[in-house]
Amino acid sequence: MSNTIKDDAKTAVEEVKDVAKDLASDVAAVPADLEGATKLRATETNTDDKAIRRTRTIATVILAILILIILAACAMMYALLGNRGLGLGDRQTAGITWIRSIYGHGTTADGLINPSSVIFSADGNSLWVTDSARHRLVQYDLNGRLVSIVNADWRVNEMIFPSRIAISPKGWYYVAEQTYNRVQIFDENFNHIETVHIEKPTAVAANDDLMLVGSRRGFAQFTYDGQPVGMHAADSEDEINHFDYVHALALDDNNNSFVLDSFGNRFVKYDDAGVPQYEVLLGHPGNQGIDGGRNVDQAELEADFPANLQLPQGLTLDGNGRLYIIDMFDFSVAIFNVDDGSFIRKVGAQGTGDGSFHNPNCIDYNPHMDMFASAEASLGRVQLFSIEGSSGDPLTQIRRNFSDFLDACCIPLIIILIITAAYLISRYLTKKRREKELTAALADPSDSASEGVVEATRDKSAEKQKT
Repeated sequence: MSNTIKDDAKTAVEEVKDVAKDLASDVAAVPADLEGATKLRATETNTDDKAIRRTRTIATVILAILILIILAACAMMYALLGNRGLGLGDRQTAGITWIRSIYGHGTTADGLINPSSVIFSADGNSLWVTDSARHRLVQYDLNGRLVSIVNADWRVNEMIFPSRIAISPKGWYYVAEQTYNRVQIFDENFNHIETVHIEKPTAVAANDDLMLVGSRRGFAQFTYDGQPVGMHAADSEDEINHFDYVHALALDDNNNSFVLDSFGNRFVKYDDAGVPQYEVLLGHPGNQGIDGGRNVDQAELEADFPANLQLPQGLTLDGNGRLYIIDMFDFSVAIFNVDDGSFIRKVGAQGTGDGSFHNPNCIDYNPHMDMFASAEASLGRVQLFSIEGSSGDPLTQIRRNFSDFLDACCIPLIIILIITAAYLISRYLTKKRREKELTAALADPSDSASEGVVEATRDKSAEKQKT
């Protein structure tokens, strides 16, 4: 009996040893199986990474092609809006570099019928036109897009027939109504401030200190809000003050006044106290009946009047100490030195095409963008152009060209930025996700493969224990 118990115990011990050996071999096999599972996952990861890299390469090529197409579209739009166009024609005409024209379109809302004057806004980003025939003021941006319309309505804004307009640096509006013998003053929000009564106002100019109003027989000076300061009229004892239709005025930063006497064919500079500084004769007075100079010796004419103008209509100052006068019948712009009135040169040519002049009736300068604007009522258009040497700041031309580029390419550039940002963010998130998955697999390999190996080991141990 005791031998039997000993044999059973010995057999049990042997079985336990066998189970222990089996468990040890199974446990030893688990790391090898896990290593195989990890290698399998790495292989699968490499395969996935190759597919991702291939997809990424294709996406990169497509993105690059898309960006090139959009940039090409930008270049074409910039060429259309910029100073050189598509290279289909020369924009240089007798010293004038044409930028663009704003034409009338009959009775459409954004059309012009009779642009009698034009002036740039205080910030230089738009321009205002008096469309007298339609009793309104029209605002365009520098690319000719309609911004706003202010209709003359005496019940709302006191205006009836706007004929000339000036804008001060702080943004106040001064609107002359020649037919109604008055000038209306508005603040920067177009709230009516004052009505100045003056006979037949043919011109108006203003800065933040003063307002000048020209008429047939002279000009008057007011404070910026319309209070009288003084005047120069044709009945003055001083002959230099004998004017015959003042069609244009200008004020500089020192409150010097520049007065254009159209039919007298001259301009006069006054200091801030209203004292004449000099007079420049531009040609024979228009009321002398010389048939536009045809009966006058040309050499003698040029010696007496270097500019040789016929009917000057507009006057403006640039950013480089020069004065510009545009002539309705000479179809040109004459340039003078502000300090002494010396004649520099004359630019422009007659024609109805863009870059040429056909009866221009005013001129204004935009110091922010180094460009000029002229109005031609007979053609129902406003022209924007530049003249070499007009800016004392070399950055203004860069600003003008950059503004054109942004206007032409703003939307495409935004699209490119959005696509590029989305692409880079997608790549970054994909990279982070793959790194996270790989780190988790290496640090905690408890996936289905390893769990299967452990479960098989447990089943085998259970069988041996039953046996």
